[in-house]
Amino acid sequence: MRFALSTLRVAGGRRRHLVALIALVSAGLLALAGGHGAAQDVLTNDGVVKMVKAGLPESVIIQKIRTSEKKFDTSADALIKLKGAGVPDRVIEAMVGEPAAPPTAAAPAAAPEPVIAYVSPSGEKKLKPVLGNYEARIEPFGGSRQEVVLQAPKAEYRIADREPVFATPQPGEQWILARLKPGKRDRNLPISKGGAWFVGMAFQGGVDPKYVIKLNAEPGSSGGFRLKPAQPLAPGEYGFVTASRGQVNVVEVFDFGVD
Repeated sequence: MRFALSTLRVAGGRRRHLVALIALVSAGLLALAGGHGAAQDVLTNDGVVKMVKAGLPESVIIQKIRTSEKKFDTSADALIKLKGAGVPDRVIEAMVGEPAAPPTAAAPAAAPEPVIAYVSPSGEKKLKPVLGNYEARIEPFGGSRQEVVLQAPKAEYRIADREPVFATPQPGEQWILARLKPGKRDRNLPISKGGAWFVGMAFQGGVDPKYVIKLNAEPGSSGGFRLKPAQPLAPGEYGFVTASRGQVNVVEVFDFGVD
């Protein structure tokens, strides 16, 4: 846009008014020019290539992409041309869009709660776990005695079946059936004893083998497993404990009584 200004001869106070008018016209022209330039400041593929050719740092080009109005051609052919023009990968990623965050690793599934149920003619009855107190007695030169004490003298759940069958979703080797030793007002689950000591001591964890009852396990007809004592159970107090990865949870006892 061009304006031709002819020579003006103005005298006195009118000259000041003319200067002010020229200033306003100039400001308007600058505003129009600036607005016209801003409207054209749209970043395209060619603009990115020019910045790369000019040697601008990647960080500057990426910041420019993020803060500019842009109209990129991100078709497959256009991306290939950008790569051929030497545009860095990170700049191309910024043109296409911020790269998606890598998927977070799924949290490991929590181990299922142990479940074991007595199978009766009327259905399955889940045994409830009872928490016991771990107690240890150590005698110098006499070894140690460890046991888990269940406060009640008898289990709440009673059966008359001497050859009971139990159902569980866990593999059979994860269960240990033990005979509980009766106390005066409680029941005890004996733990493997520690050896006698002089300057040190040694312990063995797990249920005392003398109280462990062998189980036969087989797959259940509807999934899971069926557990059955290898020998008929005598009247008394019994309890299941779980074993996982070589560790026996002796303080949580799924108890029952045989009358």
